[in-house]
Amino acid sequence: MLSFGIFSENLEFQKKSDPVFSHTDSKRNSNSPRYKSMYETNILKNLFVSPNDRYREEWEQFSQIDKTDNSTSSENASSKTSSTAKNPQNQNFDWEKQLLDEIAAQEKQQSKFENSRNISSPTQVNPLTADRSVQNLMMDMSASVDMVGQWDNNKPQTTSNSLDVREAEFGFFGAIDQFGRGTLLVAAHNEGGRYFFEIHEANIIFPFISKYVNLKVGRFFLDVGRLNRIHRHDWNFTMAPIVHQRLMDNEAVEDTGAEASILFPFWNFMTTELVLGVTNGRYWGHTHTAGVNKNNPMMYAHLKNFIYLGNNWGTQFGATAMRYEIDPVTKSFRMQYGLDSVLRWNQSMLKSFILMSELWYRENRYPDQIDPTTFRNNPIPMETFWGYYIMLDYQFHQQWLIGYRYDFFNVPNLRDKDGKFARNAVEGNTIQLTYKPSEFSFIRTSVERRYTADFSSDLDPEFIDYRYYVQATFILGAHPAHKY
Repeated sequence: MLSFGIFSENLEFQKKSDPVFSHTDSKRNSNSPRYKSMYETNILKNLFVSPNDRYREEWEQFSQIDKTDNSTSSENASSKTSSTAKNPQNQNFDWEKQLLDEIAAQEKQQSKFENSRNISSPTQVNPLTADRSVQNLMMDMSASVDMVGQWDNNKPQTTSNSLDVREAEFGFFGAIDQFGRGTLLVAAHNEGGRYFFEIHEANIIFPFISKYVNLKVGRFFLDVGRLNRIHRHDWNFTMAPIVHQRLMDNEAVEDTGAEASILFPFWNFMTTELVLGVTNGRYWGHTHTAGVNKNNPMMYAHLKNFIYLGNNWGTQFGATAMRYEIDPVTKSFRMQYGLDSVLRWNQSMLKSFILMSELWYRENRYPDQIDPTTFRNNPIPMETFWGYYIMLDYQFHQQWLIGYRYDFFNVPNLRDKDGKFARNAVEGNTIQLTYKPSEFSFIRTSVERRYTADFSSDLDPEFIDYRYYVQATFILGAHPAHKY
């Protein structure tokens, strides 16, 4: 063992000092398999051969290898030269073929996503041109501040007569990995002069389920109607429509659960999407408590249809159905139905037009009560509510918009103290002017005239009031594209 160790050290020294071993020519690289095998097979042989004989024998082996390599190289060179002379295009054949193959692969990759949903997810990233690990590092962050001032001169007052930061929202969204995208939106909003910090949205979207199906799991604004899924700093008006305040919430109905979105590629002229959702259903709208445990979850469905009309005109219309358990003890439940539509047009960034409308109808159904004296079922009348709004916003200048909104709300089965149906209605007419220097900020002023009629009470059944609003909103960081 000692002799072999001494030989290894001597051999390494010889490789460094001997011109045969230390030759720098590429053909004589001692790391190549060709020479490495020769070194290994001659180790024992070198122990019993004199230095002069060993050097002479190795030199003859190297000389023979050089002759063979030189002849092979000359043959390849002459063959390549003759081939090039016969066909000069062979010089460009390799890189042109590679380029054509890459273009064909990219076109094949793009064809997989034709007529599919436009989600910037890892499943749509071209593996030939993008690195998914890099995409995961490119998380978008944003912060939005929404300030609202409201005044009136009514008796009693119908606004807070103050300027406040209505809401500050912070958002983080981006690709998690090749399977999904994540969204986190937290907000601090003002309620009665006190700020509450809460999670608005925290969910993950899985777009890999199918070419036409994705799944959202977590906490989110329900995709029902037109306005509910849009955060209010992105609204086209300052205050929520009356029907939205009465039947939805001041901002949105939010909950925790799962929501599936399905695209139907049945027609070329129209895109149809069906949204199916199931959530906890412990509360309706917005609350700062955990709500009440229910026997049944909240379920909803929203069918949407989009049609491109041409010349930058497009329209979307849909229908919504929701079921919500009001009280698990009495087994009362709520059915709510809605229709929504929007018509859009734009001319680059210079002019635009939007006409938007929603109609909502609600039924609160209660089980019959048993009379303890007669043991008969006494049906409880069903409560019904309905209303709608129509909004028009026109951009007449690159930075200026003017708009109008009409609101209506009614309780059809409202009764007076004598049990008779009482006439009632709430109507609103709002005019607004918006200055929008960019997509990251705007200032809006609006005036609302509201008429309220309630003949279920003898105390001032009709009332007219005027309300004045100023809104200033700005966004820091990334501003995701608005949904249509």
